[in-house]
Amino acid sequence: MSAEKECKPGPSCPNGVYVYDFEKKTWRLEEKLPFKENGYYVIYFDNSSCPACRKFDQEWFSFVESLDPPRPTPIVVLCDWFAKLCTSEYAKKLFEVFDVHISPTVFFMIRENGKITRMFKHEGLLDKEKLVFLHRAFKEFANEDAPQQPSR
Repeated sequence: MSAEKECKPGPSCPNGVYVYDFEKKTWRLEEKLPFKENGYYVIYFDNSSCPACRKFDQEWFSFVESLDPPRPTPIVVLCDWFAKLCTSEYAKKLFEVFDVHISPTVFFMIRENGKITRMFKHEGLLDKEKLVFLHRAFKEFANEDAPQQPSR
């Protein structure tokens, strides 16, 4: 993989959609939308020109690196300034579809049978402790809210 496609998301990286690879401990710039598969996703909407995002970065990256299996898929959607200033069509589209107008914004999301079935949105700064709390609470809620399998 080229160095251009691996970059820890932030102001020095190109706009785009980044997915964390736990095995390689790297962030990979995706050339397609990353939500094709069912699963649990945690998505950080980041703006290169956002001072609050730079403060949040250290909390976010520490949170991602501390996740234990089974893990969600961590994603960073990076633009310069929301959908208004974004050189990535994929990132711009996600800012629009998820209606993001405050940064940082974090989504906790479950996708099942090709559809988003559960989602929680937080706008504004969080520390790592609160990210961990929201992650655990969302997982618990998602499990309680999941359709029950019929007994045999």
